[in-house]
Amino acid sequence: MKRISLVGRSVSPLKVMMDIEVPLWIALILKEQDKCNLIPPPWLNWSNLNRVYKEEVHNKYRFSQLPWNWQEVALTFLRFAPDDIDEPISRLFSILQDLKEIRKVKAQRGLKELNESNIQLNGLSSMEIGELKPFVVQVMDELRLLHGASNEAILQENSDEEVEARD
Repeated sequence: MKRISLVGRSVSPLKVMMDIEVPLWIALILKEQDKCNLIPPPWLNWSNLNRVYKEEVHNKYRFSQLPWNWQEVALTFLRFAPDDIDEPISRLFSILQDLKEIRKVKAQRGLKELNESNIQLNGLSSMEIGELKPFVVQVMDELRLLHGASNEAILQENSDEEVEARD
């Protein structure tokens, strides 16, 4: 196949039995046409995901390192390229679900410690942040309202004390 020019990069000419890194969407198109096999990323295997799961359980206040799009990539491989994965799909799907659930619980636990000016979501994937976004926005709005009301009460109390001091 000839060289493919894309915005910001190009894909080298594709040749038979040659490994080449291409954007996932191109690989999926070629896979659908039976023109290639996909190579799963190194982290997408049961032993690595099980190690990450154990880290998640052990570190209650920190997320383990996974790619920012780990869920999307994993689900894409499980759905569109299961024949390119050497391990049982059900086993991978199970550990991925377990990882997703424990990370969700940790994120929700972390949201209980929010304040009106700061939220730290280091280590969460784009999909995890997207799932939490509506809840976080609502909580942050409520915290801003509460913080504003408490500041107004403090200002009112201080101005009342100044009036009494002048009398």
